[in-house]
Amino acid sequence: LLISSFLLRMLGSTEYGLYKTMSSFVGMLVMFEFGTGTVMTRNITLSKSKKQKETEIKRNISTIWGITIILAIIILVIASIFYFSLEKVYIHSMSYDQIEKCKTIFIFVTINLIVAFLSQTLNGIILAYEYYSYASIISIFTIITRALLLILVLLKYDNAIAVSIIDAVIGTIVLVITIYFCIKGCNVKFTLKLFDKTIFINSLPLCIAIFMQTVVNQMNNNIDNFLIGIKLNPESVALYSVGLYVFSIFSSATTIPISLYAPQVITDIGEGKRGKELTKTLVQPSRLIAIVGGSILFGFIVAGKEFITIVYGKEYIKAWYVALLLMIPMFINMTSGVVVNVLDGLNKRIARSYVLILTTLLNFILTIIWLDKWGIMGASVATAVSTIIGQIIIMHIYYSRKIGIHVFYLFREAYRGILVFQIISMVGSLIIKQFFINVVSSFFVSAVVYVVVFFSLYILFGVNSEEKKVIKGYIRKVKR
Repeated sequence: LLISSFLLRMLGSTEYGLYKTMSSFVGMLVMFEFGTGTVMTRNITLSKSKKQKETEIKRNISTIWGITIILAIIILVIASIFYFSLEKVYIHSMSYDQIEKCKTIFIFVTINLIVAFLSQTLNGIILAYEYYSYASIISIFTIITRALLLILVLLKYDNAIAVSIIDAVIGTIVLVITIYFCIKGCNVKFTLKLFDKTIFINSLPLCIAIFMQTVVNQMNNNIDNFLIGIKLNPESVALYSVGLYVFSIFSSATTIPISLYAPQVITDIGEGKRGKELTKTLVQPSRLIAIVGGSILFGFIVAGKEFITIVYGKEYIKAWYVALLLMIPMFINMTSGVVVNVLDGLNKRIARSYVLILTTLLNFILTIIWLDKWGIMGASVATAVSTIIGQIIIMHIYYSRKIGIHVFYLFREAYRGILVFQIISMVGSLIIKQFFINVVSSFFVSAVVYVVVFFSLYILFGVNSEEKKVIKGYIRKVKR
């Protein structure tokens, strides 16, 4: 959060807008990853649960890694085509000098994308071997290293090109570290000799499904900035990016429990759990998502305007509305997000992808129409509407009727003792903040009141039996 503010203040809205525009453009290429990290985790986990020989696991790793290398080459080729089309795409919204700068930024952003793609496939191996803390450690390393380098470099060279170079260098370092960890920690040997056509064919449906879903996600996440960059200007991209950045933190925080529970959900499916029995196993991760996502959402409703004013500046206050329009429907959707792991385990993610592609087309059309009418707010509303229709209404009907998930039961148990207390805390904080005129004091008082009231109510009246055990366990650790 602090670094995004630092970048915006050091680079200015125009330069920062150029960087974010190129990041969004290149971000479209993420769709060609085909979910190799998820497929890697799924295949290795299933092999381990079925107690297959080590040779079979090696074949899976070799096959998925081979697919990853091929896709990385394809991404590089498509990026080259994109590079030579930049001038035609942005000729009406950027000057010649800005386009030339964008070309340089584009090169390093592409390098970062490719090394990140290779790293996420390798992370699939690490997750399958249940090294859950690795991703967090690497994230902390990346954030700290990036922060230090950005501060040191941008104090001398306030240029968006420098930011893209730093990202590419750090991404490459992370890739090297991840490869080393896979070799030493997971005892993996990278070779293409064990490439197995059968494994490739069996993995293809899930790869295609994830590809289609990634297309949807990338269009929903990047199409706004992409179209704003073409139809409006870099400054508008910078403003929208602030709201999108807050949303991305919310999205990332709520996604963590989904990936962490993937091996367990796939194991439960392998053991034959279905219907109500399977739904019950999804309640706990859904409650964790509700706690994390709801705390961020309602906390941002309470103190978001002050937060943006303090961190980014009063001129970016419109980003509060952008973020909320994206976060509110996504909170409902992400609460049941762990069901995606069920689709993976049953090899049925393709159906979800079909539905989401249709609603993404709706998002694309609405964004074009409403961008001309209402500017960046039109883009936010278009994304929110498409999320409600596709990811909430249609998909939950599918979950209920086709894979036997008890949707209403899942939501009821996920929000029990959580949602009501979050709303009560939000209302109380909004009332109390009215007595504080100063932006800083209003922010801190309302934020602290929200956190203290919610977690007090939750711990006293909201925790279930399993959560009580976890809390008592932490208390015992603290005492020791």
